Amino acid sequence: MLETIATDDLDAVHGGYSQQLFSAMQQAVRMGLTIDSTVTGGHARNSMHYKGRAFDAIGTERQMQGFYNWAATHTHAHELIHRNHFLKDGRNVHPIGGHNGHVHFSI
Repeated sequence: MLETIATDDLDAVHGGYSQQLFSAMQQAVRMGLTIDSTVTGGHARNSMHYKGRAFDAIGTERQMQGFYNWAATHTHAHELIHRNHFLKDGRNVHPIGGHNGHVHFSI
């Protein structure tokens, strides 16, 4: 059985990752990170991963912090999480656990 897509979500469908998400992935790779998870893996029930709107990137602590800093100043991420830092729509919010070994980026 196929799942129905809401009209608002359907308006944003382009057949694959959005340009903003793909550009952020490319930047992460240029900074030495590996894209570890997109639509697969164990994530929260309503995770943006399962909507094709998020990725996790892994690397050294320096690389991950560097990407976090870059994304915080050069993108308009919906969620940007690493260690004790969580930006949601550009605002600092209370960090959530489980993000010490990767950077989470979603649009």
